[in-house]
Amino acid sequence: MRPFDRVKIELSEESVRLLARPEDRGPNHLSDELREEVAEAVVRDVRDGPGILVLGGFECLADDEEALRRAFLTGSRLFGELMPQNASGELLREVRDRGTRIGEGRTTRYSDSRFGGSLHTDGAEAPLPVPDYFTLLCVHQAALGGALQLVHVRDVVRELKDRPEVLDVLRQPFHFDRRGDEAPGEPPTTLKPVLFADGDMPGDPLGVTYLRQYIEVGHARPDVPDLTAAQVAALDALDALLADPALISQDRQQPGELAVFNNKRLLHGRTEFTDHGDGDRSRLLFRTWIRRPA
Repeated sequence: MRPFDRVKIELSEESVRLLARPEDRGPNHLSDELREEVAEAVVRDVRDGPGILVLGGFECLADDEEALRRAFLTGSRLFGELMPQNASGELLREVRDRGTRIGEGRTTRYSDSRFGGSLHTDGAEAPLPVPDYFTLLCVHQAALGGALQLVHVRDVVRELKDRPEVLDVLRQPFHFDRRGDEAPGEPPTTLKPVLFADGDMPGDPLGVTYLRQYIEVGHARPDVPDLTAAQVAALDALDALLADPALISQDRQQPGELAVFNNKRLLHGRTEFTDHGDGDRSRLLFRTWIRRPA
């Protein structure tokens, strides 16, 4: 059984087509029973469990991209409120190879490249609070590669329990590059820790926000201090764990699968991919950012 199959709910074609209706009724198109099943799975699998839930069945709209977009946006609202993903206010972002490298230029993002590794969280360029969840709908998969890789922050912290000096540094602020999303007059970096308390009470779960390249670009800017030796050592220790096969859960998302991820608990990446020669079949994922209900 695939790892994603263990956390998958298969939607009927009727349910998916209800989500694609043009009327703005949100996920209330769906039956009470299905919405209750999804809500229970979000608590069990996304909030408290492995950090991921998969909804299948969207492949029935493969020949109607506009309907697929509507179904995806409406389906994403099952998990909370949609958030803008950049300064231009995009609610749906196309994740595809745009021929760039991670952190290249002033505005390019991880999602604009085909390269793998560099496990991270979404919204690493944004100030706290980062998105609670993000979703990915696989429209087209790559010819080769492109598997999702996931590491849970609790496994990272467990592995670092005997290295408190590393955990202490990761709880201190770093300069993350804003990737051009800063407003006029704002600094080009945002200062925040990699590990943070995700709540208001002592003992609340740890959240994580991270993308190594954005930190390195941020600290290379004028008037921003260089990374200290202790900071580099802490980031190296974190990256070594994120590359450890024993901690990585990996699966290849199939066309028509919508996955929702806990963005404060899971670090994610992908394996490098090679696209089809036919541009119309190039790897394409739709993405939303979600603020969960209070």
